[in-house]
Amino acid sequence: MSSGRSLLSMGLPKDVLANLARKGYENLEDLKSATAEGLANDLHIPVVEARDLVDRCRTPETPSLTHPLTQSAAALTQHSQKIATKCAALDRVLEGGLSRGNIVEISGPPGCIKEKLALNIVASFVEEGEEVIFIDCQNLTSHAILIEFLEGFTTIPQNFKQKIHFTKAHTVAEFMLLMHQLPALLDAHPKVSLLVLNSISFPFQDPELGALQKNTLLEKVKQTITRACASRRLTIVTTSQLTITMRNADGTAGSFDTGATGTMLPRLGYLPVSKSHRVITSPDGPMSGFVKLLSSPKYPDGNVPLILEPYSIVQGQIVCIPQSLSNRLE
Repeated sequence: MSSGRSLLSMGLPKDVLANLARKGYENLEDLKSATAEGLANDLHIPVVEARDLVDRCRTPETPSLTHPLTQSAAALTQHSQKIATKCAALDRVLEGGLSRGNIVEISGPPGCIKEKLALNIVASFVEEGEEVIFIDCQNLTSHAILIEFLEGFTTIPQNFKQKIHFTKAHTVAEFMLLMHQLPALLDAHPKVSLLVLNSISFPFQDPELGALQKNTLLEKVKQTITRACASRRLTIVTTSQLTITMRNADGTAGSFDTGATGTMLPRLGYLPVSKSHRVITSPDGPMSGFVKLLSSPKYPDGNVPLILEPYSIVQGQIVCIPQSLSNRLE
């Protein structure tokens, strides 16, 4: 890999190349001389991902079997593999499925299909012979329920029970302890490729948890899952409840007393923007509804076109309505 080689030779996405060019990075030599901290600041990406990009530029062109690329570098070179979610509506919103080494947050009101979607994704990974860590944060899913659900798939390997690592964390203390132990847990189970954090919002609803303390803890969660995605190619699925955000007509924060309008949205700020898709499931009846994209690496908050896919539930299975009502604004 010559020092004067163009960044175009790396096969980076157009938006990444454009961002690099705006910041004055023209060839590999420019990136080699950059620090991870400086690159992260310039491109507004996590330091972990910036370090992966710099390391990639310093790696010889001939790949080494003993030095595989991290998922961040692989994602930047567009070699991520898509995993089907067993829900056509969600797959369409995710532009073909869930990308390995990325995060998807599925939010929705109580009783919607968000937990069902998470279980479907678990089944997709187990079908591939891969291991899963499932952390239940609200006592909504037990190990027995998870096993029974997976037994309903004829394509699941017979030894699938050995591939499921289930635990619970219903309090903030329990959850943060698991986050602290996550690297060691992944070391102990190196074949794990999917982490599910079911009802991640529940522990943080503790009324004794102040706003400053909550934000500090969520930042630690963000750092932990960012490192796991980048260095271990771990895919993460979270489910989250919605909270009501009150806004006045002029866009300022409001309340019921000021006549503000309430909107239900996920509120936890724990997701790395460049690695995450946030989707919301919205039922319009007991057996149907929509999956909507809230944000993604391609469409950050405030710049999201209307990407909406309908679904229906037939014989317990989530199916896509034949005539798509999606409206994609390019």
